[in-house]
Order: sequence, then structure tokens, then C-alpha cells
Amino acid sequence: MLNLICRLLALLPFLALASCSPTKAATAEAATEPAQVSLPGHRWEIIEVMGKDITAMRLQATPFLQFSTEAEGFRLSGSDGCNNLMGSYDMGDHGTISFGQMAFTRKACPENGDINAPLVEALQKATNFTLSQDGQQLQLHRGKMAPFVRLRLPK
Repeated sequence: MLNLICRLLALLPFLALASCSPTKAATAEAATEPAQVSLPGHRWEIIEVMGKDITAMRLQATPFLQFSTEAEGFRLSGSDGCNNLMGSYDMGDHGTISFGQMAFTRKACPENGDINAPLVEALQKATNFTLSQDGQQLQLHRGKMAPFVRLRLPK
């Protein structure tokens, strides 16, 4: 009897390890979780500014924002569909963001309408960002208000 108890005690560490290994269901679940996408390193297409659908406009180029990494100095670059923009931004904890002064080129683009002023206003108002669960869409907003700018990764 003592011999049997000793054998069972010797097996306990192995049984404990076996119970901690992931099951097939847990492994499959982890494989289907969306990949984390961050703001820096991606070209985000602007699809809406202050509630106006930008994709319906006939612009010379696709408007976009591109965020650099902290190592690159938190720089912002992009386009409003005609004029290029550059500036700075800062990201904090829990989805906070702020934008510094912006500079734009000044090309005449009468067919674009004026999305430059609403875009600058939207970026100045934004204090938070939210990424969609799949990481394909980005919203810039203030608190829980409706987004000022909606962006997406190119298809």
C-alpha cells in the first residue's frame, strides 16, 4: 500500500503539468483572435471628416495620415487629397492622443472642396483614438463623442 501511495505522489507533478497545457480549443481560439495593429507604421486612409464621407468626393489623391513611432519622434504626415500635411502628435495611456501644430502645402485644388479646414479642426479637437476589434479601422474622437475622423487601412 505504501508503495502505491509513493507511485501516485511521484506522478502528481506530471499530472499537474498536463492539466496546464492548452487544449485544442484554446489553441484554435488564440489563432482566430485579431492581430493587434498599432497606429505607427501604417498608412491610414481618411474616410470621414466631421461626419462628411470623404470617399464620395472626387479628390486628386486618397487622403491619409501616417503616424511615426516614438523612436522617430512622434511625427505625423499625410495628405488631405491635394495638399500634404506634416506635424506632431503624442499618444498617452488608455487611448489618448493629442496633435501639435500642423503645416500644409498650399496647392490650389478647387475640385477638392475645402476639407483642409475641417480636417485641421477635427485633429485639434481629438483627444482619444479607438481601433476596431479587427484593427482595420481607426477613429479619432473626444471622450465618447462621435468620431471627428474615421480612417481605415487600405484594402
